[in-house]
Amino acid sequence: MRVFVLFGFCIPWFLNAQEINKDYSPLLDKNTSAANPGIYLRIMPNGLAYLREVGMKVINEQILKLQLPNIREPIENGEVSIYNLLMSKYWAPQEYSLDMGEPSTFSWSMSKMHLRAAGDFQATLNSPLLLPTVPITGHFEALLGHISLYITVNMERNPNGAPQVRSTGCRSSIGYVDLNVRNTGVITDFFINAFKAFLIGNFKPQVEQKMCKMIESIIDRDMNILLSNMPLKVRINENNLDIIGETFGVSPKKHNRAGKLSSFSAKNITLTHFVQRLRDKELVLDYQMLTSPFVQNGAINMLSKGEISYRGHGGTPFYPPNIRVPAPHGVHMIEFYASDYLANSMLYHSYRQKFLDVTVGPESSPQLQGLLVTTCGPAGFCLGEFLGTLGEQFPDRQVEIEFFAKKAPLIVFIDNRSRFRLHGGLNMYVRPSKPAQVKQQILKADTTMTANVNLWINGSVIVGNATIENLDFKLLETKINDVDQDSFSDLGLFGAEFLEKLLTEILQMGIALPTMQGVILKSPKLSFHDRYLKVSTYFKLDEEYAGSLVRGAVGKTLRGPLR
Repeated sequence: MRVFVLFGFCIPWFLNAQEINKDYSPLLDKNTSAANPGIYLRIMPNGLAYLREVGMKVINEQILKLQLPNIREPIENGEVSIYNLLMSKYWAPQEYSLDMGEPSTFSWSMSKMHLRAAGDFQATLNSPLLLPTVPITGHFEALLGHISLYITVNMERNPNGAPQVRSTGCRSSIGYVDLNVRNTGVITDFFINAFKAFLIGNFKPQVEQKMCKMIESIIDRDMNILLSNMPLKVRINENNLDIIGETFGVSPKKHNRAGKLSSFSAKNITLTHFVQRLRDKELVLDYQMLTSPFVQNGAINMLSKGEISYRGHGGTPFYPPNIRVPAPHGVHMIEFYASDYLANSMLYHSYRQKFLDVTVGPESSPQLQGLLVTTCGPAGFCLGEFLGTLGEQFPDRQVEIEFFAKKAPLIVFIDNRSRFRLHGGLNMYVRPSKPAQVKQQILKADTTMTANVNLWINGSVIVGNATIENLDFKLLETKINDVDQDSFSDLGLFGAEFLEKLLTEILQMGIALPTMQGVILKSPKLSFHDRYLKVSTYFKLDEEYAGSLVRGAVGKTLRGPLR
């Protein structure tokens, strides 16, 4: 019985100890779920309308450049082969549409289009009138009028988290066929006319069938082969991603995205470049899809993992928060939502890899040149004057500060801004100024900083400012006379002003807004909300680049024979 009582007392103590020993804020465990996305992307109805127009324009420009496949078709008492098939003229459809259907379907329709094609044929007929070993060859031109096409496609997710598509329906019809046959052999006009009537009777249904078969092959086979190769993890320092080009085979793949460890050292870092240096580390964004894309209120929605981790290995011990994404509204073309899990996962893995630990000295920032010294210059203010008898005990020395994070920093998105909290420790040293001197530790302390951070988009750059809400120092050890907790706490007043200026300077340097190759963002707007940020924007596609994507998407099917 005593064992059970002891066990009952130990369980709460053990759980509480686990909570205390966590190396991240307990706030990140509240109102979260492993099923939540870190990134939510929505293509708005206006964006889909623009894609419809650009898609139709690209199709109209590219269709005459496509090399059509050879066709071999068995017929009664023989076989017909059509080869060297080219489209010589194309009349664009007068009507077309792109429609969304819940839960995850879109349909594409085109009608009242015409095309003229020419090619060679060879027919082998087992007929009493001809020897089987004598093929009939010739050249033909065909005008196909009032062509209409209707395709439905379901959007899905493959087991690896990449998008996947599946054709669920295809209808094609040709209003009429006008065929002209020129024989190259010694066949009589009577047979040519008979064969022409035969081709017209068989050609129209065969072409209707082949059109759908070719389109279904492009969607179900070629597109999914390409989409399965889509890179789902990218380095966060890649400002101009070519994910689409790599997926569709129109740009070289980047191998070993993680690369080698950056040569950047924490020692004597230039503080104003700290954010850029952090981005140059091996931090990788995992944006694999959590669910199939779905249609809601006329928009396509995609939910992605949105985790940033070291080398893309994952292992973040907390999950994305519950957020309430509003219904589609407005005339912009794309909405991008990111919960603060995106930033906190990056901060957690940066902390685990000690990327946040830095050593600073007078050379680390222009503002520190006259401050981190024990003997003041003409300005008359430095640490030597502020920290007790530091200047008297260690004259004419430079001061070096080692900072290390004691737990993962926390950033929380709230309405109109974000709040940032950092717990760390610092060791203060005086550097040697003469050969006989050595670097000597003079102080050890803990610190906690709370700041408000505002961000906005200026052109294509994310900039911002910061205000320090609180900066506390707890003195642990000191070798400086006349320095105690009360006097050391006053350092927070001066440090807050300095850090506020430094953080704002860092944020004003800006971070390039990541974009995709072939996609140009127009007038992006950034706003903060409860546990997420939102970027709404217009965009423009590079139509030449889009054309290369079309050729890459359909090339495999059109290169092989179609049966």
